Amino acid sequence: MIHPTAEQQQIIDTDPVPGQILKILAFAGTGKTTTLVAYARKRPGLRFLYLAFNKSVQQEAARKFPSNVMARTAHSLGFRVKGVPHKNRLVQRFRANQVMDALNLDNYETARFTMETLHQYLVSADPVVNFSHVPASARGHYQRQGLKMPDLVAHANRLGRLMCTGDHPDIGMLHDGYLKLYQLSDPVLNFDCILLDEAQDINPVVSAIVLSQVKSDRPEKKPAIIVVGDNHQQIYSFRGAKDTLKTLAAHQTCYLTQSFRFDNNIAKAANMVLSVFKKETRQLKGTANPKKKVPWDPHGHTIIARTNAVLFDRAVQLYKTHDIGFAGGIQGYRLDLLTSVSFLYDKTRTRVQDPFIKGFSNFGDLKSYATTVEDLELSSVCAVVEKYGPSLRSHVDRIRQTARPPEQAGILLTTAHKAKGLEWNNVLIMDDFVSLVKDGLLIDPAGADPDEFNLIYVAMTRARVHLRFHKNSSIPEFIRLLRP
Repeated sequence: MIHPTAEQQQIIDTDPVPGQILKILAFAGTGKTTTLVAYARKRPGLRFLYLAFNKSVQQEAARKFPSNVMARTAHSLGFRVKGVPHKNRLVQRFRANQVMDALNLDNYETARFTMETLHQYLVSADPVVNFSHVPASARGHYQRQGLKMPDLVAHANRLGRLMCTGDHPDIGMLHDGYLKLYQLSDPVLNFDCILLDEAQDINPVVSAIVLSQVKSDRPEKKPAIIVVGDNHQQIYSFRGAKDTLKTLAAHQTCYLTQSFRFDNNIAKAANMVLSVFKKETRQLKGTANPKKKVPWDPHGHTIIARTNAVLFDRAVQLYKTHDIGFAGGIQGYRLDLLTSVSFLYDKTRTRVQDPFIKGFSNFGDLKSYATTVEDLELSSVCAVVEKYGPSLRSHVDRIRQTARPPEQAGILLTTAHKAKGLEWNNVLIMDDFVSLVKDGLLIDPAGADPDEFNLIYVAMTRARVHLRFHKNSSIPEFIRLLRP
């Protein structure tokens, strides 16, 4: 770090105090990782644990941080202790038909809600499954149907026991399962200071592992804890993430508000979203020395959508005339799911490859199910399949054949979730984000999930030079309404 800002220098100069918590609220592009690296370098005699949100962030951190910092994910810590005994039966997820068979259930909705209840428990800090883990969508579904809700807590307990014992051949150990077992074992992390990054998207189970290190009744030497993140980049509530930054009582709080990524025009637009829909009072500041202005390139920009389905729709419009690619690689955009749903739609169910989709007898049942459990992505997939009909699979094949590696693509496509942490000179935002304006008036923030506003903020702050919007996006109208 050559010339730290005053905000960064304040953080770098704040010595860690055993048993105390420093909270850093860092807006988009404000150099939080650079600040943490400088913090660790200034203290070569201390042992740091950097806990990363995912594997790719952990690998990048391992390259950037000095040798006195160990970069890990929470799952990697848990695996060494509680995952190894189950290493031959690890699974990414359960399928509804497997859970129906294992628990002798008679419908997919009960199986799906049971899986969701177990998931909510696994990512919580709670010691046992309880009714708070039952998803609201389940309670709403049974109320609308006038049906008695099954005992989803009991079902989730049975499923969790099978996961741990291995008594059913189709029910393996989830990665969140061994992490939960690790949390319940009350582990001791023997470091001088723990750096918890992206804290706004950390599950309570991870927060519990870290914060338990400074419990007053713990006899071991207590580390200092530095919790870092951006409240407005919380976009994984659907996975059970809770904003640790919002609820954590820290001994000291510092801020990073000076962005090094973009100029004040982009900063002002982002501030409008945050002030109106998130009630943020601090201002994100653009750099006084913005990147050298280059013209917008119609053949060289990044398109950010809310859903994979809309991204596919855009890819169909572009692949014949542009060199397209997908951020992170095409394999992460579930084109196989589109193909399977297309076969179900065409009543050729025997050709469906996706095990989950294969569990539905017809397209109508799948579409109804997506609506029932409020699965936005699956509903979007159904809409795209209906739009393209029999031609969808040929488009999928052509996109697979023509898609370039990300670094060779002229037009790069991505979702807001996958764009987080990345940046590009030219960004175009699609129109499938939550509408900020209705009938010429601003919408009521209380009527939407806060994550939806955060996704807009994340998408907008990926741009370094040019930020544009799809012609049907509500964001330009929103900005016009706020400007005097």
